[in-house]
Amino acid sequence: MIYESISWPMALIIGFLLLLLHGIFLTPPSELSLAAIGLYATIYEWFFFPAVLTTTAGNMVGCVILFKLSRRYTDWITNFLETSKFRYVRYLMEKARSDFHKHGHLFVLYGRFLPNIRSIVSIPAGFSNMTFSSYMLYSTIGCLAWSLLWVSVGFFVGRPLLTIIEAHQTFALILLIGTLLVVVFHRYHILRQLNNIQTH
Repeated sequence: MIYESISWPMALIIGFLLLLLHGIFLTPPSELSLAAIGLYATIYEWFFFPAVLTTTAGNMVGCVILFKLSRRYTDWITNFLETSKFRYVRYLMEKARSDFHKHGHLFVLYGRFLPNIRSIVSIPAGFSNMTFSSYMLYSTIGCLAWSLLWVSVGFFVGRPLLTIIEAHQTFALILLIGTLLVVVFHRYHILRQLNNIQTH
């Protein structure tokens, strides 16, 4: 009912803005946003490819802004990350920088497919001497493939999954709680590793 109350131009605008925000501020989760747009596309099947292109464009605009900010304010951003109290963010940033230096510019392409890391790929790229044209090429391919993947998930899996959830609400609740516990355990495990590294 919620989907049916949204016009397709508004859905495209929402998709563009959600991925724009993700590209700049690393949130909301792009997987959920894209899957939701894909689920909307089950109402208008022709909407599938416009949704992929629009979300890719929004993501690219956000990524380019973050890339430009990282290049212009490298020292400030580096200092902020190094002094940040959010150790998980520092961990992700250090891993992204390490992988970027290890694998080179291609990391901008395949880094878009790594959970959490994909959100901050633009920062080490901005810190480096990577040309803007190379960044645009790799980022466009990566963002397009990512949008295609998760819009397809929402389009092909979303409707049957909603039907299952409505029919088996208890099972869905257990699955949701289990997923949340896995995420919390994963974060806790990483933070514990960071504490062990710092104490040695």
